[in-house]
Amino acid sequence: MAASKSNNSADEALDAGIPWSVACNEREIVSMNPTSRRALPRRSRAARSQTAIAMAALGAVALLARALPDKNPPLIDRRARRIARSRPMRRAGRILSPLFPLGLPGGYITIAYLTARALHRRGQRGGPAIVTSAWLGWLVHRAAKLVFERERPRRRGAMRRDDSYPSGHTTGATALMLTTAYVLHRRDLISLPRATAIATIAPITMGAYRVISDEHWATDVVGGWLLGGAVALACNAALADAVGGAARKIKAPGARPRALYRHGRQGRPTFSAAADRVDSPDVHADTARPFAR
Repeated sequence: MAASKSNNSADEALDAGIPWSVACNEREIVSMNPTSRRALPRRSRAARSQTAIAMAALGAVALLARALPDKNPPLIDRRARRIARSRPMRRAGRILSPLFPLGLPGGYITIAYLTARALHRRGQRGGPAIVTSAWLGWLVHRAAKLVFERERPRRRGAMRRDDSYPSGHTTGATALMLTTAYVLHRRDLISLPRATAIATIAPITMGAYRVISDEHWATDVVGGWLLGGAVALACNAALADAVGGAARKIKAPGARPRALYRHGRQGRPTFSAAADRVDSPDVHADTARPFAR
């Protein structure tokens, strides 16, 4: 009876042109307007968990940096370098050499913008998280190299450098790929196995390439994985549902263009489109009706 009474009062408010966000009692009604600042409990728990894991990963980056000796690399680094300098690994390094420009800021930041634009054209959210992860992957790793100084593996004819830890290529690739995989899977654009493949294969391949090319120690790559993962988790927690799609530009709330709907799910409007239809006094869509808690 209470839920029916609340629904009737909310329906009367909608007929009078009052938005749901004003008319509904939050203790009795849950609005279908996904753009409300009050997140659902499940999403809040996920964001808190991601933030906690990101903080733990940052702590692991700092602890690993403190554990590494200043001059002599640990045994695991020496063994990994010995394997990387073998003849088969050198051949693999030549095959993987096209990854070098993709691991530069101009490479993975450009990929982030292209991915965000593709989501924008489909009316999907998550583009800001992808772009932010790429920029933070670059800025955070540059800041980390200012704090943690470590000499790179010495090579004949190469200039001495002390910006080895963490690996920048690995940090950027990890931050971008983890965020992209999470956003695409959350938007139901790819399956979980494909998201897992995107989130793991690309960072592992980039990290292996940096060791094989003798540009970084193995522990530098581990630090890059940790730092990139922390950036990705932070971006996913804060911006995974941020609006970046074309739905904001739709001016006809009653229309049913393809941009209003998720890929492969007819009848389910995107977040921004649903919000427009809910708050519009002229359109009373069934999908915008609230339901009792």
